[in-house]
Amino acid sequence: MAEGGVSIRATDIRKRFGHLEALRGASLEIREGEILALVGDNGAGKSTLAKIICGAVTPDQGELSFWGETVV
Repeated sequence: MAEGGVSIRATDIRKRFGHLEALRGASLEIREGEILALVGDNGAGKSTLAKIICGAVTPDQGELSFWGETVV
């Protein structure tokens, strides 16, 4: 992949835990060589998004891809 290509792409990720809507359409692109920080208020869904990217949690809806290959 060329320098600067998209390594991780999350599109319209949604996750619910019972009645709690943890993520409501989160999208993110991380490019090769890029350093990124997830910041936000408590309960904003940062940890949930990180767990989805790591594979520990499955999203209810949306698409996750690594180097152009869809995994979820």
